[in-house]
Amino acid sequence: MIDRSTPGRALTELKIAQAYVRLSCIPDNDQGMSVSVATVANCEIRMLRGSELDLHGAPLFWLELFDLNAKLSVDSGSCHRIKDAVSIFEGFVEQALALGQPGGEPL
Repeated sequence: MIDRSTPGRALTELKIAQAYVRLSCIPDNDQGMSVSVATVANCEIRMLRGSELDLHGAPLFWLELFDLNAKLSVDSGSCHRIKDAVSIFEGFVEQALALGQPGGEPL
């Protein structure tokens, strides 16, 4: 899925950008302000809106690794730019794959 090559990173960045567009289309007053970016093993990588647009250094959005079986957040990271989110996303993919292994625990 992700091979750290330029085309792989570009595809990941595109996937994140598409999720951000979907998130931006959700009305501000909607309490369910998150969209799914990807499902890996038994986890979902979600994008959540930041508290405000990047006016005062607040993150543009957050990425969250959510364990679908345990129904809990495993990890999260703030992103000020879409490019910043690529390394967080890649780390979440690795964590999700590790969790999917027998006896797997978060990295």
